[in-house]
Amino acid sequence: MIEKSIQSCRGTVYYWTNEIVPLQKFAIVFCHGLTADHTLFDKQVEYLANEYKLITWDYPLHGKSRPYEGFTFTNVNEELLTILNQENIDKIFLVGQSAGGFIAQSFIQEFEDKVLGFIGVGTTPFGKNYYKKSELFWIKHYSTIAKMYPYSYYCKASAKASTRTDEARENMYKTLVGLGKKDMLKAANAVYSEFLKVRDEVQFKCPVLITYGEYDNTGYVRKYNNSWAEKTGYSLKIIRNASHNANYDNYSEFNDLLTSFVQSNI
Repeated sequence: MIEKSIQSCRGTVYYWTNEIVPLQKFAIVFCHGLTADHTLFDKQVEYLANEYKLITWDYPLHGKSRPYEGFTFTNVNEELLTILNQENIDKIFLVGQSAGGFIAQSFIQEFEDKVLGFIGVGTTPFGKNYYKKSELFWIKHYSTIAKMYPYSYYCKASAKASTRTDEARENMYKTLVGLGKKDMLKAANAVYSEFLKVRDEVQFKCPVLITYGEYDNTGYVRKYNNSWAEKTGYSLKIIRNASHNANYDNYSEFNDLLTSFVQSNI
């Protein structure tokens, strides 16, 4: 994967891509979760880089894409569109893990004609009808609560809570340590503030696959995903022996699901 970047008045955004499939007309774009970075998808890159055009990125306020001013979902959509234009990519599959699913859903709302399919990994749907006010309270005050904990404890606890394997846990822990407490709080506040503004559910015109880990105990992820699938009829797959970062915990099973989904929709 080759590191590249784009520049706007808001900051520099970094992304990584491969150059081995020049004739491929689409790319698979991976959107990491809150306070993670592009390395969350290292196992997908290892498995797929010889077969598909891939784009991983540190979306604004994460990883190398700091500092960044003016975070909104609309501005993040614009950054991703600029990346696609720079790479001459017209169509994409979007994979969004946790809050990366918010980024993906927002992009689909604005640029649905560019998206061939969406895979959610431990994410939750847009649309206020899925959420109780008491559940949204914790999202609204996440940064306030997180601020109370010593950051060393927060990093270890968060990494442990979101993973099941040692390798996945180490990846998440290193990312959190590298982010730092100040930027972790800034990212969390920015992403969740934008999420709380969204009222309308995405009306997907592309195929959708919802997934979450068998042992994902993050918030109400399992409840929301089950409701999402039941309401819409979207395919739901539970990834065995995996927690919130299911694509890293059980990358073998997730990679098979991803490959099958892409092959079925091109």
